[in-house]
Amino acid sequence: MIDRDTLIKSMMAILGVSFISLLFIASYAGALHEPEPHDVPLAVSAQVPEKLAASIDESPGIETEGVTNTAAALDSIDRRDAYGALVAGRKDLVLFVAPAASAAIADLLAAEIPDRLRNEGTEVAVRTVHPLPASDTRGLVGFYTVVGWAIAGYLGATLFGLTFGTGPSRRRTVGRLGALAVLGLIVGVGGAWISTAIAGYDQGFVKIALIGLMTVLATGSVTVALQSFLGILGTGIAILLFVVFGNPAAGGPYAGELLPGIWRAGGQLIPTGAATTAVRDAAYFPDASLAGPVLILMVWIVVAAGIALLVAGRGRGMSEDEEKASLAGVG
Repeated sequence: MIDRDTLIKSMMAILGVSFISLLFIASYAGALHEPEPHDVPLAVSAQVPEKLAASIDESPGIETEGVTNTAAALDSIDRRDAYGALVAGRKDLVLFVAPAASAAIADLLAAEIPDRLRNEGTEVAVRTVHPLPASDTRGLVGFYTVVGWAIAGYLGATLFGLTFGTGPSRRRTVGRLGALAVLGLIVGVGGAWISTAIAGYDQGFVKIALIGLMTVLATGSVTVALQSFLGILGTGIAILLFVVFGNPAAGGPYAGELLPGIWRAGGQLIPTGAATTAVRDAAYFPDASLAGPVLILMVWIVVAAGIALLVAGRGRGMSEDEEKASLAGVG
């Protein structure tokens, strides 16, 4: 005979898992089922006839940005200010696309722009810059590396809770954060090595490893803070943030400009999105600034760690049973 408390806890667990699972399905399906371009930046040199540039700008999915010449247009791609560039060639126009920035957007530009301008009586030659290697033709190795780092962060936070405890103690909180830093260094370097070996990156190893360290610290610190406040519920919120919302919004399979609504608006403001962009830029775009993504990661780390330390001695933490249940939930 099941007692009343066990029955209530079982029902709460069923409802909680059902809620997260259905949100998972809704988030992934909602974000990725029908990618459409939204204000994809395209550099257009001043030598392109104004009528043709205006024809492209009429597309609701493309936002043209005028530049002085071909060199400036290509520089916009190098600095990640644009996904492609339309310039004047010797006879016709030339469209440069950068699959490493987003294979899906490169395909879209290469299909849409020549077709649109062909209707205007103009031929367009397509050229590729910043190509993807044959071993990673969709540019997903970096994204899945970031997913692994995010898992290490919130899973490590829970595992270290078993070691140091999640109760209201500043010493325990410092221990968990310190262990996360060691974990981040190991999986940061390891993830950089694996992704470099598989995708064949020829630059950016140290930067990628440091991005891994910061990603683990960001997701792990947030999990520690949430668990200190909310107990086992904090683990569920971390999963909602970094997996249910974070993974489809990160810009892995589809860049943010191809995602709808909240996924497009918030994807680059969370650790997984910032890290995905940073890894891509470090591996393929040495002229691109990493300041934005790194700043986002650092803000998450500092704020979350600060909150975790501030509430140490005041939060409730997790009981032993909650710690085991939380670990089962993220494993």
